[in-house]
Amino acid sequence: MTQERVTYRLHPGVSPTAVVRDGPPDALGPAVRLVPDPDRPDRDRLRSARAFHLHAENGTPLARVVTEQTLGSRLSGRPAVYLVLDPSGAPVGRIELRRRRAFRPGRTRWTVHPVTGPHLHGYQGRLMWWALWWPLGLPVSLIWLVTSLLGESDGGIRPPRRIIWRDTSGRAHLVFRAVAEDFRLLTSAVDPRLVNALVALHQSFDPSEGAGAEGWYESP
Repeated sequence: MTQERVTYRLHPGVSPTAVVRDGPPDALGPAVRLVPDPDRPDRDRLRSARAFHLHAENGTPLARVVTEQTLGSRLSGRPAVYLVLDPSGAPVGRIELRRRRAFRPGRTRWTVHPVTGPHLHGYQGRLMWWALWWPLGLPVSLIWLVTSLLGESDGGIRPPRRIIWRDTSGRAHLVFRAVAEDFRLLTSAVDPRLVNALVALHQSFDPSEGAGAEGWYESP
């Protein structure tokens, strides 16, 4: 079922960091606060462990995200798996991050496995843009990196980042628009707690420029 246009955007300029919703109201409200777990695990070697809470604006707990499995090496291809639990501890769904394996073609994949509803798969970047990035964008990005280390530059060209989450039939449900740095929800079939958890997880690994190099989760 289609719905009115709804977008989600991370707002790192407030404390706690919030995921702000623009569109018709839902049960979670216009903003969901992201509160890192005080007992969150130490950083693993790949810095993939996550533990945080989703709170309503009035402080009401909405959900909790915990790490079931951390990322494996680029060679192993083992995904990171995150559980989204409701305030009573019952599962809402799973979110999986699988990075491209080293020395093999492929793209980073984010997968959403809800307890109820369609399973969604999203791949980072379009194949066409990756085909241009490897021979053209990557060398330019490396030059930017070298000049940044020499103190002569403060920017660079990022690889393709757009993601479209589709169900098994190919229908799009959610889009991360890299230029706008927002997430556009296209259907009402996805639990809003999972949408907010996915936005928070994605932006902790691939932060927008306003969130700083470390992202909202690593910020003090």
